[in-house]
Amino acid sequence: MVSLPDERLAIAKFPKPDDTRDIGAGEILALRLAEQAGVRVAEHQRVPVGKQSVAVITRFDRAGKNRVPFISAASLLGLPPGEAGAYTMLADGIRQFGHDVSGDLRELWRRLVFSLLASNYDDHLRNHGFLMFHPGRWSLSPAYDLNPVPELDRVRVSKTAITEEQEEPTIAVALAAAERFGLKPTESKKVLREVFNAVSGWRETGKHLRLSGAALDTYATAFEHSLMAEAANLLGI
Repeated sequence: MVSLPDERLAIAKFPKPDDTRDIGAGEILALRLAEQAGVRVAEHQRVPVGKQSVAVITRFDRAGKNRVPFISAASLLGLPPGEAGAYTMLADGIRQFGHDVSGDLRELWRRLVFSLLASNYDDHLRNHGFLMFHPGRWSLSPAYDLNPVPELDRVRVSKTAITEEQEEPTIAVALAAAERFGLKPTESKKVLREVFNAVSGWRETGKHLRLSGAALDTYATAFEHSLMAEAANLLGI
């Protein structure tokens, strides 16, 4: 935990000795791309440390010096340890416990599509959170812990399934499930295009973040893969 110049609290994520790529840079890149894709994200900054990066994430569960109640999506759904759940289950949880139900459902589907296209394989229901700003009702927190994972470092299974049926995660499955999130087909295609366009510009965004070409190359397969090709085909690009 660190204190920022304006006295707000933040979490600093330092590199580990055995990291084979710049994990902090990847997280900041993913957060910036998500922001460009229209996702509400936690405030973030990259602090270079030698050839690696420290990801500094401002805490969003504080209002001044007061703590805002926070729970994970797994806690919202009452899932036992080890049960992965599904995005559609979380959508039902938002309908039952949410404050801005319509807004949070649409936001959740946007995050689902982003996680698919940006290879966010650290995508489990403890990495989705809710804040209580209104008594007894929960609001989707800003997105956090977005980690693009290159092909060599991942198992080809998303930790959070799209639906309870546990199909292979594809863009077609996400589009078919969009109605569960309150989206009409034309709306879901519009969101998909916005997310696709943001993720497609990953290398340029990385350069704006002052990431080296070598650091960016290690993430190429996290942003250039079959799901991006599927999305381009469905969008007629």
